[in-house]
Amino acid sequence: MTDKNVRWENICNFEDYQITYMLYREGKSISVLSIIRNMDKKQVEKHIIKAKIELSKKRNSKDVLIEIMSKDKNTRLDIITGLKEQKRKFLISEICNRYTKFKNPDDRMILIWMMGEIKDSKFLPFLRMELRSKNVNYRRLACSALGKIMDKTAKPWIEKVLEDSNPQVRQYAIKALTGIGDIESIKKLKNVLMSRNEKEYVKRAAKETIMEIQKYI
Repeated sequence: MTDKNVRWENICNFEDYQITYMLYREGKSISVLSIIRNMDKKQVEKHIIKAKIELSKKRNSKDVLIEIMSKDKNTRLDIITGLKEQKRKFLISEICNRYTKFKNPDDRMILIWMMGEIKDSKFLPFLRMELRSKNVNYRRLACSALGKIMDKTAKPWIEKVLEDSNPQVRQYAIKALTGIGDIESIKKLKNVLMSRNEKEYVKRAAKETIMEIQKYI
């Protein structure tokens, strides 16, 4: 399987794992694929990883980004933590240049998570875009990533998310303000505390964030 022949017209020549990957590439999540392909999620993940590695080899060059994305979360974290400056810059460039080409939700979520762990302000435009996404998980993870990057440019964006329709997203937005919030942020967080309809766990997050902001303003 190469990039050129990854098309449904060639399905007769596909292996089982390649069919799984084709459906994945169209944007179907691992949970949905598990149902469609009648196999457990771990098997689906193995199919996808195998196909990605095969495609990477066919390109005659090591695809560092795909290789890292194919690892489990702890291994990815170890790799990112151990990156030297040159490799770190290369990985940042790869993510920025290729991010919008990844259409599958699971790939996108891994990449948003990676942005937060790499902690570079070059990712801000992509994370701001995801704060407005219809996908709840994208918004939630984008808040988390911005909280780790701690660039004050993102403060007003995150404050707007305090009014998000999803309580978990609001909770993550509140936590993201911990290191970059100011007096204005505290006012907005106090409004969260006064809301009769707000979830208790969201209010708890607001109280904790207010206390953290007060330590440095």
